[in-house]
Amino acid sequence: MADAATIGWIISYPKSGNTWLRLMLLSLMQGGAAVDINGIGNEAGLANHVEMDELLVVESSELFPNEQVAAQPDLNMAIAAETGPGLKLRKVHDRYWRTPEGVAVFPASASRGAVYLVRDPRDVAISLSHHRGITVDSAIAAMADPTATLSESIDRQRRQLAQPLGDWSSHVRSWMEQLDIPLLLLRYEDLLADPTQGLRSVAGHLGIAHDAGAAQAAVDATRFEGLRAQEQAHGFGERKPGSTAPFFREGSAGGWRRDLTSEQAARILMDHGETMRQLGYACGANGT
Repeated sequence: MADAATIGWIISYPKSGNTWLRLMLLSLMQGGAAVDINGIGNEAGLANHVEMDELLVVESSELFPNEQVAAQPDLNMAIAAETGPGLKLRKVHDRYWRTPEGVAVFPASASRGAVYLVRDPRDVAISLSHHRGITVDSAIAAMADPTATLSESIDRQRRQLAQPLGDWSSHVRSWMEQLDIPLLLLRYEDLLADPTQGLRSVAGHLGIAHDAGAAQAAVDATRFEGLRAQEQAHGFGERKPGSTAPFFREGSAGGWRRDLTSEQAARILMDHGETMRQLGYACGANGT
């Protein structure tokens, strides 16, 4: 089989900038070309039941949940080998995890590298509440749930596989502490401050050949206001079904200072302060 180390995992807790970074990378891999937010299909998307059916030649709907879990490492190997050598980007919201048999769900032999995009959890809580149509308090509680899982039942729109999250802090640590796949940690706030440098660091980590002009063109092609305008004009397939909130809502950092109460900010700090400090997020009064 051709070299299977072809997947670049783009990882984040939900609502942390994963889609924006993937679109920048897809543009860069095409020399800085314009991107259609609804034209990427499943390229750089989440693993799903359709792929499991097609690539593993099984009816995933007939598998028990534990059998679906056991099949996921093989699915990721099949995705890597599907079209031969060449980098493939894959979106990941899962924490780093292994099957009950101890097999890594994200096989090192299929992995060129991983990029973990992390965002201040106080801003994540705001964005998550809008995305899911829930209260901020409910979002904060979900981010502290060690059993949290996305798509526990089949997503009728995208048929996503179940994605174990855990709480926000353990999600971050699971990827930072794994030693199987070379990892680049990138803060969303740093990517916002200097998207060209952030994109180039990711491209370097994943071995994407490019020049400075292509990187700048990719940044220009995926500026937030342009992505938001596309969504307003044509909708966006990754928006949560039934949601009226825009997916590309604000694209900023520090909005929690405006939108969270002091009690809510304190609760997030109580839940995640140790990890926040490790990542350089200010944890004093008023976030200073």
